[in-house]
Amino acid sequence: MENQKLNLNHQWTKTLRKKFNIFIKEKNPTFSECKEFIRNLGIDLNDINLRFAAGIYIFEKYDGRHTVEEIRDIIEDEIDSVINIDK
Repeated sequence: MENQKLNLNHQWTKTLRKKFNIFIKEKNPTFSECKEFIRNLGIDLNDINLRFAAGIYIFEKYDGRHTVEEIRDIIEDEIDSVINIDK
């Protein structure tokens, strides 16, 4: 039961996603800064969460200049490079 509670603390809720979107829009951060922000929100930096965050990050970066389909293609190409930039 304790593991379930722990896992629930590391999920992307609507509130956390909104905070992350606002952070990106207001600060124009690097993805490294985003990872620190995510960690401070209490979200685990596992592969699934990093991929989700990278998708949001890239979408916000291109939002308004491309169609959703174009953004989807860009995100597919950039997610791995954004996540692995610090490695």
